[in-house]
Amino acid sequence: MYKDYLLKTSCSCGGIMTIHMHTLIYSAKIKIKHVPVYTCGECGRYEPLSCIKGDLGKLIHELGEMPSKRHISFADRNEWASVLKETFAKGLFAGGMSELEEQIRSAIQGRIDLLLDVYRLAVDLNDHKWMDETGIRLSQLTVQPAESAK
Repeated sequence: MYKDYLLKTSCSCGGIMTIHMHTLIYSAKIKIKHVPVYTCGECGRYEPLSCIKGDLGKLIHELGEMPSKRHISFADRNEWASVLKETFAKGLFAGGMSELEEQIRSAIQGRIDLLLDVYRLAVDLNDHKWMDETGIRLSQLTVQPAESAK
């Protein structure tokens, strides 16, 4: 389900791209905070994680061409971003990148377990809207492109 190296990937320039939370500026008016991206230390290139690109594109489409000035946290709209934000907020990890990656994997599994419990409750209550919303949130954590599967 998870990429072997969640925290880093290769850049087209040959450098190593590492993951961090980034603030994107859209139409010079909107700050979209807490967007997980890979950034290259060599060339400065950055790109959003492939698993969040669809939701990020959907958000930008919803904002339209003439949005009003505001700040948005992408972590409020995407489970990956939320889990990463919460994990990074815990601070420094004495075990370095491997400990951080293990913490992220653990947090993702914990969020999946929580959402499955919520989904079961929604089923018990026969609340189809809640089931749909929870299903979407679950799919953000579990549906990954084939190339990022372990």
